[in-house]
Amino acid sequence: MRLPRLFAAMMGVFAGLLVLIATFLPQSTYEQVSDGKTVSKFAETGWTRTFDIEPSAEEKEFYDKTHVARYGIPLSAAALTLFAGAAVGFAAYQRTSGSPAATTSRTLLIAGGAGTAACVWMLGMDISASLSFGQDTGRFVSRYGTGSGFWILLAGGLVALLTIGLAVVANRREPAPPPQAPYPAPHNPYAPGVPQQQYPQAYEPPSPPTPPAGSALQQQDILRPSPDNPPRPDNT
Repeated sequence: MRLPRLFAAMMGVFAGLLVLIATFLPQSTYEQVSDGKTVSKFAETGWTRTFDIEPSAEEKEFYDKTHVARYGIPLSAAALTLFAGAAVGFAAYQRTSGSPAATTSRTLLIAGGAGTAACVWMLGMDISASLSFGQDTGRFVSRYGTGSGFWILLAGGLVALLTIGLAVVANRREPAPPPQAPYPAPHNPYAPGVPQQQYPQAYEPPSPPTPPAGSALQQQDILRPSPDNPPRPDNT
């Protein structure tokens, strides 16, 4: 199945690009409001934390000692696996599905797609938990939200699942060509299953019956000279 293998490689590249781009974009946001004034606001990517409002010296010291969950590391590894599987898949496009190159491409695409889907699932559970931390007491409000990077990453996870499906479908082997006969088959003018026409044979007259032993006819045959041995003149 060469066409699904080609589509799987293309989807692997697309999923890997979405995942890499999403790791550098905001995946979750946090905003703290006190008496109607925003006092803290930052966003977290797959690598670091960026501040929209510069924190105080005490808050800065706290944030310097902590770090975000670096989902960018496993996501980048999954994206590179997808890229490697796609590169091998493009190189092995003209080969059969059972060749070592096609098997390697399929394994890398399935592993990269599964790793991407697993990371997206865990990040989604983490962000879902953070959304439940929001508070609103009237005077003090804390809001947690999702950034554009999360939605791009979610799209990359869906494309990764599609890549897995195409890679599995591409595992089906091509039908083997029919065996070629060493010599051309003889031509049969009749259709299969139709009995051949029988032609009547030439008429042959029956041979005369042999006379019984000791009969006059048999004695005449004995006395009659044979064409191959004519009688001698001195015998007459």
